[in-house]
Amino acid sequence: MPFEPLEAGTVGMYNCGPTVYDWQHIGNLYTYLNADLLRRTLEYLGYRVRQVMNVTDVGHIVGDADEGEDKMALAAKREHRDPQALATMYTEQFFVDRRTLNILDPHVVSKATEHIPQMIALIRQLLAKGNAYVTADGVYFDVTTFPGYGTRLNAELPEDRMAGARVEVDPNKRHPHDFALWRAAKAGDLQQWDSPWGRGNPGWHIECSAMSMQYLGETFDIHSGGEDHLFPHHECEIAQSEAATGKPFVRHWVHVHFLKVDSAKMAKSAGGFYRLSDLEAWGADPIAFRLLALGTSYRKGLDFTRDGLAAAQARLDRWRGVIAEACQATAPADPPLDDPRRVAFAEALADDLNAPRALAVVEDAVAMLSSPDRADRARALGLVFDMDRVLGLGLRDRAERATRIDPEARALLDERARARGAGDFKRSDELREELRARGYLVKDTKEGQRWERIRKKDD
Repeated sequence: MPFEPLEAGTVGMYNCGPTVYDWQHIGNLYTYLNADLLRRTLEYLGYRVRQVMNVTDVGHIVGDADEGEDKMALAAKREHRDPQALATMYTEQFFVDRRTLNILDPHVVSKATEHIPQMIALIRQLLAKGNAYVTADGVYFDVTTFPGYGTRLNAELPEDRMAGARVEVDPNKRHPHDFALWRAAKAGDLQQWDSPWGRGNPGWHIECSAMSMQYLGETFDIHSGGEDHLFPHHECEIAQSEAATGKPFVRHWVHVHFLKVDSAKMAKSAGGFYRLSDLEAWGADPIAFRLLALGTSYRKGLDFTRDGLAAAQARLDRWRGVIAEACQATAPADPPLDDPRRVAFAEALADDLNAPRALAVVEDAVAMLSSPDRADRARALGLVFDMDRVLGLGLRDRAERATRIDPEARALLDERARARGAGDFKRSDELREELRARGYLVKDTKEGQRWERIRKKDD
């Protein structure tokens, strides 16, 4: 389906954010890398984007059902700490990981616990319209009042999707698929608020509807999340939002397929539960993981292997080296909008975020950096930096750091160039060793000296 925003030139985008009851693993981060690619692509294509992401710090029941314990409550018991203190700690680390991967900060970060009044107001609307009902244990959405419930994004009916699953009979529900909007407080609940229906806490689904419409309006352009959100979370969001407003909720949905580890779904029990810090402990640059993620379609998902990460690291190191050398020889020239490679890059991204095809265009531009023609190299360098606005690999910043040299070393390089020009190769070799001692490796090319900073183990 061709993308058309509600308002010309402007895009409202909502990303289902993390439930902050534990550290986020690379599978979680993979989803946000794809959301970042989408935002960067839209901005590259000329749209103004308003990106909103929630933080679920209450309400997410284990198993995504109504029966069971809230994930925040479980974490608080596990770690013997206040749930909000835990949420703050895990949220802060989540943003550290995002920024390490060059994921742009959302324009709005909305925490569920800070939007309880908006959730209560939305539940009031649903009750007033007859789409919800109050019971002894809370407030439920009546799915029979919303034709087509559970099939807007999924071909299977809810009962077929849940066939064979053990479902507890809840005498408070009118229909087995009715879902909780508000849960009455239970003894020992650590998170609870006042409401017209007594003390309690919100259901998970109502949170995203209330917060997304608060910041983007009753109808907005893009809603993204992992494929596990298709049902029940996003189907419940659609039902309650459209029942309350009478308007279409979301124009375009984006669901990112899972990251797997060695072809298996990531799981702690299988020993394949990796955090970003684990990749760094192996000696990998986190940006290599970002490059690896760009090598596959969000519709296909990523099969993560250490060999794949190593290959991405090698590719990243090669690009950085070629770019740093080109930067010493020439300044980048901004590419014209009709540059064939830039056009091909934009077309690949516009084709359902075809990042692998876009990377092939970048690879072609990197190869141009070795052209004997200075003007070609300048255009290629500008083109690579331009395309990296979408890739988010930080190539320009890295090149600037890599080509930054202290004044004393610069003076030695200049003296060495003069020595070579005068045929004093003995002095030239001595200066090369002085520069090596200062941490700079110098090599001679047809176009003059080139150097690179010698990387230390802790760099």
